[in-house]
Parts: sequence; structure tokens; C-alpha cells
Amino acid sequence: MRFQDVVDGGIRPQPSNLEEFFLLSVGQVHQIWQYPVSSVGGEASPSADIDATGVVGDRHYALIDRGSGLPAAPESDPRWRKALYLQARTIEGELPVICFPQGETFALMDREMNECLSDYFGFAAGVAAYAPSELHPGITLTQPRHHHHPLHVMTTESLAYLATLRQTDTIDVRRFRPSVLMSIPDESGFVESGWIGRSLQLGPTALLAEEETRRCGMTFIGQPGIDEDPDILRTILRHNKRHLGIYCSVSSSGTITVGDQIDVT
Repeated sequence: MRFQDVVDGGIRPQPSNLEEFFLLSVGQVHQIWQYPVSSVGGEASPSADIDATGVVGDRHYALIDRGSGLPAAPESDPRWRKALYLQARTIEGELPVICFPQGETFALMDREMNECLSDYFGFAAGVAAYAPSELHPGITLTQPRHHHHPLHVMTTESLAYLATLRQTDTIDVRRFRPSVLMSIPDESGFVESGWIGRSLQLGPTALLAEEETRRCGMTFIGQPGIDEDPDILRTILRHNKRHLGIYCSVSSSGTITVGDQIDVT
């Protein structure tokens, strides 16, 4: 039973439990994004499997400086800025592939990959994993740079509000790299900032909104079809204390699909 089922009419049905009574349908899943390789462009997907780690297969791999072994950091190291012009795609049952701007595509462990990455960035670059991979047991390992709750959620309303504050028509969601972009048509402003501590139900998948997403220099770096714009980060800092979007933990695993109803309790 949904909240709106009982606000109208003369007879109020009795909910089966208190949680069901306060379940509020707020919108739909608008987009789902997957990022097989950290700091590299991702791809939109019609659906995704969600488990305790977030989107299954997400951010298992990283670009690294083969000299230091450290993962790419485009927001702080200008040498890595071009990483966002690459795109990583997942091929079921195989290692992800990386697509270069000139059109070449290589699987992560292709012999040419390190050479192509090194030529592209201008220093010895390569690919590593954050944990041992069953698909390639001998892959180089590196340490993750960030430790956040696993699922990154944003709303189209926050993007629209930020565009208004920035005095521009639209702001591309790719700047912010969410896992799930939600449409909440009856709300405005930084909607998801008000969800901290609340539960979200996306189809069969249950999430808990844990913390707001603190933004860094990745937000203003150029990407294909997106110009560099430092005022993006300045606007977020000025109007929402550097926060845009939220990080969620996963309470119940499942498959989410574009168009899934979103309930908030």
C-alpha cells in the first residue's frame, strides 16, 4: 500500500504494518550508469545487478602509473585529465574493454593495452585491479583511493537546480558519475540531501541513504562533448557546502531497471 492510496477518499484502509503505511512513492529510476574502470568514462545501461558492493562489476579496475603503482587521480594530477576521454564498457563474462578517442578498443589485458595507455598519457601507464580477478589471476593489484558507501545516487531535480544556480541551460550528469539517476518530479532543489538516514526501495532493491557526496575537481574536468568549467564546483561549494548527490549502502540486493518505482520511508 502506498501513502497516496490513503490520503483521498472517506475510508482509510488499514496497512499491514507501520512501515508500509509510511511508504511514499516519489519517482522513478531515470538512468543507470556503470563504471568498470575508475576515473574513466562509463556507460548507461537499462538495468544493473546490485549487491552489497554496489553495481556488480563496477570500479573493479583502475588505471595506474606503472612507475609508482598508484591509481589515476584526474582531480589532483593534471597528467590524468585525459582519462575522462576514454570509455570503459563491460562485455558479459569477459574483462572490460577501454575505448580510445581515435576509435581503438582493447580488452584490459590485451598486450597492446599498456603501450597504448602510455602513448596516450605520455608516461608509463597501465591497468590494475583493486582485488584479485578470476578472469585474470595475474593482474597487477592497487589500493583504492576512496572508501565510501557503495552506491552513488543523484536526482534530475538536483541537476536542474544546479544548472539554474550556474545560470546555464543544462549540466551533463556525466560530470558527477552517479550509479543511479532518479527522477523526482514533484520536488525541487537538492532533493536527495534531505534523504540521509532514510530507506529507498528501487524495485526489489533496498538502500539506506548514508551520507552526502562531497565533490572534488572531477566535476569540472572536460569530457567528450563537455567543456572544462571550474564554476561547477564553485557553485556546489557556495550553495550546498560542496555536496551533490548521496552515497547509499545496500540493505537488500536485486536487479534495478530504468523505470523502476522509487519508494522512500
